[in-house]
Amino acid sequence: MPHVALATCLALPDLDEEDAPLIPALRKAGIEGVPVVWNDADVDWTAYDLVVVRTTWDYPNKIGAFLAWADRVAALRPLWNPASMLRWNTDKRYLRALEDGGVPIVPTRWFDRGEAHDLAGLLAESGWSEVVLKPVVSAGARRTRLVGPDSLDEGRRFLTEQLTQRAMMVQPYIAEVSTLGELSLLYFNGRFSHAVRKIPGHGDFRVQTEHGGRVLSVEPTLDELAAGQRVLDAMGEDTLYARVDLLTSAHGEHRLLELEVTEPSMFLTWDPAAPDRFAAAIAERLSSSRASPVPPGVSGPKTSRWP
Repeated sequence: MPHVALATCLALPDLDEEDAPLIPALRKAGIEGVPVVWNDADVDWTAYDLVVVRTTWDYPNKIGAFLAWADRVAALRPLWNPASMLRWNTDKRYLRALEDGGVPIVPTRWFDRGEAHDLAGLLAESGWSEVVLKPVVSAGARRTRLVGPDSLDEGRRFLTEQLTQRAMMVQPYIAEVSTLGELSLLYFNGRFSHAVRKIPGHGDFRVQTEHGGRVLSVEPTLDELAAGQRVLDAMGEDTLYARVDLLTSAHGEHRLLELEVTEPSMFLTWDPAAPDRFAAAIAERLSSSRASPVPPGVSGPKTSRWP
């Protein structure tokens, strides 16, 4: 039976509850899925036939070590998603490349580490009444603030402090987040699997459940599916898994919030067939890695929809 390492973090040695159904689904597919802490120095990665990055959710504070780990593992065993993709996707400035490729994103101002800023001037110049401040390397809404006219001084201090340590991004707060929430489209091997909608808790702007957000299983429209496909096409790379987070404006335009191809929650518990689809996608990668010497990320299944 082939062994697949499911890379996780020390805080989640047995994976998150959303990912846990993947292990029995893999077993049904004849694969032993083993959660392994990514930065455990005692792990022998050559003991596994393939490594899948899953709940490595502590990487933002260890980004250099995480990317070096990905390079090391990729030199030993097939790694999905590939190390080069992880390097690209863990810095949210990847959104600029997708925007250049024709993908609508939320308007964003980028600040390099150590760069000066005039937050009040930025709001006045852009016509934004409220903005969201967040790091370009982040997960789970860490170090993220909503700033409006009444909290501008606090926001200015926060942004100044953060810029001494890391690059930051500033985006207008889109009111539809509070009403429509974010739509997440989930893909395995480029094929659409299922979708959920994430809605912030009352009085908050963050959709994560740890911040009071709630999740609903939904059936996306053809327009939403087309918007997700445009994102994947603009990226132009082969993925084992991908999550496209979209925000629909009041005028019906779908803007990309995030393309998650590093360690996204895939919301496997929200569709009974999703764990088996993910397991089947991993089985395909195992098969192709044995049959072909082509490095990971060069070729693979094209985007379509699961039957």
